[in-house]
Amino acid sequence: MHTVGVIGLGNIAAMYGKPEDPAPYCHIGGIRHSGRVELKAVCDISAPVTAAFKERWGACFPDLHYHPSIASMWAADAPDIVAVCVRGPGHFEVMMEVIEAGPRAIFLEKPPTCSLGQMDAMVAAAKAKGIPITVSYSRHWCPHVLRLQELVQHEGLIGEVKTVVGHTGGTFLSFTSHVTDLICQFAGYDARAIYARGRPHREPPEGYEGEPELDAAVIEFASGVTGIHVGRQAEHGGFYVDVIGEEGLVRAGIYTKPFAKTKEGPIDLSQHGMPENASVFQVAYEQIADHLDGGPLPHCTDAAWHVVHELGFGGIESTLTNQRVEIPNANRSRLVYANG
Repeated sequence: MHTVGVIGLGNIAAMYGKPEDPAPYCHIGGIRHSGRVELKAVCDISAPVTAAFKERWGACFPDLHYHPSIASMWAADAPDIVAVCVRGPGHFEVMMEVIEAGPRAIFLEKPPTCSLGQMDAMVAAAKAKGIPITVSYSRHWCPHVLRLQELVQHEGLIGEVKTVVGHTGGTFLSFTSHVTDLICQFAGYDARAIYARGRPHREPPEGYEGEPELDAAVIEFASGVTGIHVGRQAEHGGFYVDVIGEEGLVRAGIYTKPFAKTKEGPIDLSQHGMPENASVFQVAYEQIADHLDGGPLPHCTDAAWHVVHELGFGGIESTLTNQRVEIPNANRSRLVYANG
């Protein structure tokens, strides 16, 4: 069992799920359902937030240690894995303190940083300490999405992938990034350029630029695959992709029924080992645990999330300049109020 400390006890950490949920959509629920990790400590500077957490989850973790600061948590518990679940503008400062403390792995909520310069500094600090950073593009770990990825990429279900169309809406870094990752999940993480259109979202606090909402984008991959963002939910909802191959199509998404077809008609996916549902956070933490036990890097770790984040900022840059933007971005200083 690997120990986990969670920093920030808001919605994605604890309140989007409940103890009775069979597949809770939150860090705490995923940890609780896992047999590979255990929750040892939590930290939040807000007494009311901590009280709400205790009311919902306290009985599930009677021996849990509560801390008012990162320093307190680290001095008393030094968990193997630290989950950073504070709001986006607080990520960089908190992450630099956590990296300095030196856990074995970090699970960071999206959006990872508010600028690419912050990303560069954070990545360099973690690399110097040998700490892998996994970013929570959480829809990625839906069990049936992972199985469809295997069927497409390793079992040739629909032949060579040519185009991946993502369906969602919202802001580039705080919302759409989930589907940017889904596109890369099936197209590969070798993105080389993006051309995007968007619109203003809301006025940001002083010192920040606003985070635009995506209308549409085209992503070029070095492999020759084309990624397309459609900035609105479609007939099957949001947070899904249509993966178009030479021999058929696969539809994959956390809220979308798995679907595949060839020119001959629909494919019976029940014959292809589709898994039972589970908390995406349980799956993610177990990938992190596997890595700490000597296995491969978890998905959405290090170079993979760097590409997704570059595409988010590239889409913003393209929207503001009306230009195709190559990846990695030349502009590392744009500071965006990404508060997802």
